[in-house]
Amino acid sequence: MVVGKARGGGFRSTLILAVLLVLLSVALGIGISRADFLGRVPIVGPLLFEDAPARTTTGPTVVEGIQDLDRLATVRWTESVPVTRESGGTGLERFFSGERVLLIASGDVEAGVDLARIGEEDVRVEGGVVTIRLPEPEVFSASLDERETGVYDRDFSPLNLRPDDELVEEARAEAVEEIEAAARENGILEQAETNAEESIRAFALTLGFREVRFR
Repeated sequence: MVVGKARGGGFRSTLILAVLLVLLSVALGIGISRADFLGRVPIVGPLLFEDAPARTTTGPTVVEGIQDLDRLATVRWTESVPVTRESGGTGLERFFSGERVLLIASGDVEAGVDLARIGEEDVRVEGGVVTIRLPEPEVFSASLDERETGVYDRDFSPLNLRPDDELVEEARAEAVEEIEAAARENGILEQAETNAEESIRAFALTLGFREVRFR
């Protein structure tokens, strides 16, 4: 009987020990998986893993990355203008060679920042903060939309038998200037600068910086 109790007690002890080992393994597995999950959470992870190496980015690296963006066109402005050009002078000369052209022109203006002009002196890195000085915004191009541009009216003096095609070209050139001027007056350069800053800020944040400043 004593032997039977000894065997029964040993079996129960072994069973209890095995259950404890299983529970301990499950708890350990849950703890590891939770720690791994928390380590991936942006807010909790850094608090639990303060000894993890921080990601560092140097000024030259930032400069090279920004330069790769090249000419960052951030704004496109569309404008339509009427342009009138006349030739032939006055008096009798106008009677023989006078001409009047009315051009209805539509065109686009693109503005942005030439990021290839950024140098290492324009970027300062201090810990998790990067300060960037962007080049001045500029108009990259101003051109006519040929599908929406054309001569609306063309008048000739009674004795003018030679249409002046150069007059049309002069009207087109004036239209481009007026469209660009309208874009500038409506703040295309200011908007280009704002949009460029937002684009560069988003780019710099992907490099691991917590704050991006412009000067």
